[in-house]
Amino acid sequence: MMIVSATIVSTAGLIFRSLESIDAFGVVFFRGLALSFVMLIVLNAFYRQRVFLTIWSVGRQGVLGALFFTGAQTFYVFAFSNTTVANTTFTIALAPFITALLAFIVIRERIERTTLLAMAIACLGVVAIIVTDVSSEGLLGVFFALMTAFCFSCFAVTLRRNKHVEMLPVLLLTGIFSMIVGLVFGQWDVIPQIYDIALCFIWGGVLQGFGQSLLVLSTRVLKAAEIPLIMLLEFSLGPIWVWMFFEEIISLGTLFGGGLIFLSVFGLARHEIRKQRSLDG
Repeated sequence: MMIVSATIVSTAGLIFRSLESIDAFGVVFFRGLALSFVMLIVLNAFYRQRVFLTIWSVGRQGVLGALFFTGAQTFYVFAFSNTTVANTTFTIALAPFITALLAFIVIRERIERTTLLAMAIACLGVVAIIVTDVSSEGLLGVFFALMTAFCFSCFAVTLRRNKHVEMLPVLLLTGIFSMIVGLVFGQWDVIPQIYDIALCFIWGGVLQGFGQSLLVLSTRVLKAAEIPLIMLLEFSLGPIWVWMFFEEIISLGTLFGGGLIFLSVFGLARHEIRKQRSLDG
């Protein structure tokens, strides 16, 4: 399920590059609308008569998590708007390290030396991406990608601190909040084309709704260290789809920086898996 989820979500950049005449906040709105619709179906399938009770049970912490996730989804779109898909996905791969740092600050989870070393290598990777993408627009895109990773990490720490919060209703709230953000800040002088709306529905409904639901279900079985390892598939495939269909070039500096980030995430995940196996043994 995790591999299928990562593969589906990896096409986000391809869908964004296929859009023709819709502004970023319009994308946020229609993605949120599609996500809300799909999550209502998913929640009804899982919880039946307890749907509204389950949604209500997420409480303030669930709402806070949904706000952080909405921020991540919004900055994600603006990152694509201002830099390459490769720069965006590689930078977002920093999320596990930002999560570890925030967990140390907020809930006092200890950061091991191996994690600190991986963080340092990943930071060098981001520096390499920034140095090779020196335009102000490109730097803005990398900043939005960093904000995406930061908001996602805040979302992860919020849920880690409140393990009782059900994830699926939080995705529904994320869809609703995204609709509000897009509706308030979007340019609605002209109604977007049906083609663009359809792509946004595929993005929000299939990629986010179905893909993220698979992610949630898979996390109930996978070890924590295995999740970022498999998610590297998403970050690897994203730039490849855009290169194949739109010939979006990946610079050598971006490949080098992304390689350092991937190396750090992969190394850390493998270390955690081996440590867990030794404890289980």
